[in-house]
Amino acid sequence: MSGEKLDAVIEEQERVLRFRSIDLDTISRVCCRAVERLKSMKAPCYIRAVVNKTVVFAQCLEGASCNNEEWAKRKAALCERYWMSSLHAARNLEKKGQTLESCGMNSSEYGLSGGSFPILLESGLCIGSITVSGLKGEEDHQIVASAIADELGVEIPSVLE
Repeated sequence: MSGEKLDAVIEEQERVLRFRSIDLDTISRVCCRAVERLKSMKAPCYIRAVVNKTVVFAQCLEGASCNNEEWAKRKAALCERYWMSSLHAARNLEKKGQTLESCGMNSSEYGLSGGSFPILLESGLCIGSITVSGLKGEEDHQIVASAIADELGVEIPSVLE
């Protein structure tokens, strides 16, 4: 997929995947949907959801390691800093020729990779993130986006097509 088309797909996902209201049960359902997809793929991943800086869901799947957990934390930090998916934020920085350091961040706290998707309210307010780590960044991203879309009952384009 071309860079411009990928950017348009990511922006469309972020526009559509917003919650009118949300609670911890809803976040848990989204995460469990993602876990089921990952298990069916036998993907060695770590998944976590954060709301207001508090981890409200975390699961390590068979084959995942502490590296996946650390990547998830760093990708979530980027997502929550910019109120957009980590894939979107990483692509924006890359297009501008910026690095984490040039933006006042460091690679021990922030990760330039896809896989973290913001928990957005209809107003655009970001209250946290849901993050998968263990596959390629675009695959991690799409697992989360698809799980949110399923919960909301909406269709979205895929970054993998």
